[in-house]
Amino acid sequence: MLQRRGLLMGMAALGTGPAWAQDLVVTLRAPDSTKDARNSYVRDAVQLALDKTRASDGSYRLQLSVPMNKRRALLEAASQTASNFLVVTGPEAGRAAGLAPVLFPIHLGVNGYRVCFVHAPRQAAVRAAGSLEAVARLRHVQGRDWPDVAILRANGFAVTEVNSYESLFQLVEVGRADLFCRSVLEVGEELRAHAGVAGLALDDSLLLAYELPQYLYTHPANKAAIDRIARGLRRAFADGSLQALLRRYLQPSLAALKLPQRRLFTLVTPPAAVVEMNDKPFQIDPRRIEP
Repeated sequence: MLQRRGLLMGMAALGTGPAWAQDLVVTLRAPDSTKDARNSYVRDAVQLALDKTRASDGSYRLQLSVPMNKRRALLEAASQTASNFLVVTGPEAGRAAGLAPVLFPIHLGVNGYRVCFVHAPRQAAVRAAGSLEAVARLRHVQGRDWPDVAILRANGFAVTEVNSYESLFQLVEVGRADLFCRSVLEVGEELRAHAGVAGLALDDSLLLAYELPQYLYTHPANKAAIDRIARGLRRAFADGSLQALLRRYLQPSLAALKLPQRRLFTLVTPPAAVVEMNDKPFQIDPRRIEP
């Protein structure tokens, strides 16, 4: 279990023995709460990239920040408070914060496929929503400043923004929102964390899809880390180990999600002001992964 003991406490279990001065130290954002497992795949993907480059680039040490929201994480990365602080975000937010990308789509495009938590008494109304316009009229909730918000609103969705991660689930639970839509990569752990919560269920009818490019961003001065992790991710993709890691995170929930049986609604994504790279050669369709 990863221990959150402050910004500069190393994660020795993920390193390669004693930490020497020449080790590359990489910092990742800590979870928002004990139930927050959103960053687990990213942590393991970064570790995989560092392992793939260990023979050529040397040993490393991973550490966690103190818990913080995305906005603060971007500020911390820009101020270089911690060594090689990496934050996953979209191109516009990353560049606006003055950060530089690790040029590789960390989620392989899977984060653009969304299923939704639903207020359980509203499940029948969601199943009856047969058009994108009908889905848009339902009450949606998302995190404040999340990139999903602009995409949903551009497609006519009514979206309420909330600061607290756990409050998003609570608003759906008590019926103040109908739907909280989540990446298929995140929803499995979130289901387990919120199992048995009265009023909160997983909708079984909808699958939303939209382009949501995201990368690891860090301070532009961290060139060695940027180059190493980009090379490591590409090596892991080339030998299939990154896809295997993604499947390992997806497969426990794929059988329950039944993605091919859901009504797919593809949303129009507003033209991006910042485009980092062509992600399409690295994208995976989760509907084609066997459960």
